[in-house]
Amino acid sequence: MNEPTTGAGGARPAIAIPPGAWDCHRHVFGPPERFPTATTGAYALPDADRQRQAATLARLGFAHALLIQPTPYDTDHRALLDALAHAGGRLRGIASCGPETSAAALHDLRARHIAGLRFVAMPGPDGRPYPGSQGLDTWHRLREAMAEAGLHAQLWADGDTCATVAQACAASGRTLVLDHLAGLGPDDRPGTPRFDRLADALASGFVWVKLTWFRRSHLPADYSDMAATVAALAERAPRRVLWGSDWPFVRVAAPPDPARLIEQLHAWLGSEAFGHCLCTNPASLLGLAPLDAVGTRP
Repeated sequence: MNEPTTGAGGARPAIAIPPGAWDCHRHVFGPPERFPTATTGAYALPDADRQRQAATLARLGFAHALLIQPTPYDTDHRALLDALAHAGGRLRGIASCGPETSAAALHDLRARHIAGLRFVAMPGPDGRPYPGSQGLDTWHRLREAMAEAGLHAQLWADGDTCATVAQACAASGRTLVLDHLAGLGPDDRPGTPRFDRLADALASGFVWVKLTWFRRSHLPADYSDMAATVAALAERAPRRVLWGSDWPFVRVAAPPDPARLIEQLHAWLGSEAFGHCLCTNPASLLGLAPLDAVGTRP
């Protein structure tokens, strides 16, 4: 496939974005005077309040987003819920809850456009559990109550852990979404153990993966070493891939141009799979009929 042209920084992609497209991995932060952080966290808060989030999403040509609870807020969801409440139905959220969270609290989150809970099995910068996150032990405590509330799990972990957990969810019929390309790197291709284990789990219909590859690349600002892995995943499981920008790109020395990422996605997947990845697949995951470009629910 030909490499895409690079969109100017902050510009709209140079390809058509289908109506109703979803960015399935974004965050909102602040303003700090209204929503102070619950922990010191692993990074400083960026300038990314709900107004700026909405503006950058619209500039890219996307109608909808899945907002992920940032770890500096720990289990304080006020900023996330505020963004969802002001979105007119365009957004859904992924929360972070502690092990003692009640079934009633989970049902309340579901009613406020929260679609799932996130769990982290990656160490923080100091090698200890990532600050402000919930681990797999919390998921084990909450998973029955989550299922009753209609909430799925999202996981950020290394490639081997992702493959192992994905296979367990495939066998048990539990919905799982894997962040950051499920920890796969440029050397994970069809025929390698981690790739094949993950692809088999995706084939179950219960496991999804976000094609968010820039942190997995060995070529900063280029990312072309990820083309074969991303394209192969989409070919093996075209209805179980999602795309997320990871805006506003915290803990990245050279933040990517999201327009170029979208152009790469189109070049690597082709038009049909691109449309499924941005529109059909997220609507299916979230239990929605495809939403139109202005966010109206059928």
